[in-house]
Amino acid sequence: MKPALDIVFVTYSDLKQGDPDDLDALEILRKRGYNCCVADWRDSTFPFQSSRLVVLRSTWDYHLHHSEFMAWLKSLASHSILKNSWELVQWNSDKRYLRDLSARGIDCVPTYYIEEGAEQVTRSALAEILACLSGSSPAPAVFSPASTVSSSLKVVVKPSIGLSTFGVKKFDLSTTAGEDAALEHINQLARDYCVMVQPFLAEVESYGERALAFIDGEFSHAIRKTAFQHLAVAGEAGEAMVQASADEIAFGYKNLAALSEKPLYARVDIIPDANGALHLLELELIEPSLFLKLAEGASAKMADAVEACLSQNERQS
Repeated sequence: MKPALDIVFVTYSDLKQGDPDDLDALEILRKRGYNCCVADWRDSTFPFQSSRLVVLRSTWDYHLHHSEFMAWLKSLASHSILKNSWELVQWNSDKRYLRDLSARGIDCVPTYYIEEGAEQVTRSALAEILACLSGSSPAPAVFSPASTVSSSLKVVVKPSIGLSTFGVKKFDLSTTAGEDAALEHINQLARDYCVMVQPFLAEVESYGERALAFIDGEFSHAIRKTAFQHLAVAGEAGEAMVQASADEIAFGYKNLAALSEKPLYARVDIIPDANGALHLLELELIEPSLFLKLAEGASAKMADAVEACLSQNERQS
């Protein structure tokens, strides 16, 4: 029996119509004769398992229901084509994936991990963390070489499971008040999450984060994002199209080459240090905003990639 639906773009309850940034691609697919729709991943009445292809797009609450989301995806993957794949999404849902990428030769922003349920971080322990991040002390708990990162007393603290600005705070450790605030936040987060401590790179305010969008393994376009940007409709939070350099594009491809498989979509968020060396902030493979509306032809590229995915599966089945 033919599935009732060809393609489902998955969203969440606060955005039931889907991310407006994705709607042009869906309309292109509809004009090509595909039965497409948008559905909330927590809608238990929706027949996801009868869909030919399920594409994760704006599931922007998955971090609040992580175990439920992972269980739903695993079950769904046994019935439908899921993009990105269950294996990629499971790995990418916890930012400890950065350790794996670092081991595979990717220059990531140095990060100190404090595991969930760890002992309370004290003032002296915080000083040791800072020394590790600045490269002035051996750092078995830190991945990526810290020698190229400035020894700033400012740090960013975040949970390893989260998106956008969830749980993300910046602290200036040059003052006692800053240290106290950082310790309070770290210890509070560590009750429920693995905590990441990273140096704050001043370049995020001048250069901004570069978000490199890849579709079907190919570079599409680049966006400059502002620091600590909240989730918003593309074009309404200060993003702007930028021309990516050859080095930036090459760095993006290097990240994709480190993956176990080619993703349908990916966003590689990068930033240079004070010496100009590029570092990976995040490799987004689950629900990244791709800013398709800001780049001419990007929605058509997405539609082409989705259609090719369906065709490839038909040839293999």
